[in-house]
Amino acid sequence: VALETGPYLKARFASLAGHPLVGYADSFGLVAGLNLVRKKAARVHDCEPFDPALAVGMICRRHMFDNGMIMRAVGDRMIIAPPLVTSQEQIDEMIDKIRFCLDATLAELQARGLMG
Repeated sequence: VALETGPYLKARFASLAGHPLVGYADSFGLVAGLNLVRKKAARVHDCEPFDPALAVGMICRRHMFDNGMIMRAVGDRMIIAPPLVTSQEQIDEMIDKIRFCLDATLAELQARGLMG
């Protein structure tokens, strides 16, 4: 994990930071999380969060579960902790599913008029 899959997950997970919903994405070993934001900004701390009453994390979690991705929602922070035996191929599949579900979440939020 320390030499191969952890750094690989870090690099692949960081690529999610470019998504319009993601304020930032970070990881440590095989634990990773990203923050969902209403409006991105140049600096992470200047991103506009969603109203907590909207439960956007749970909307995203539903899309994750509906598409075979287990990702925990803690408010609007999405967290993964895959098994230590996870392969690079499985990490690739996981990142693809997360990106697909982020796109589905974004489409739902836009359709509901919740994006800035």
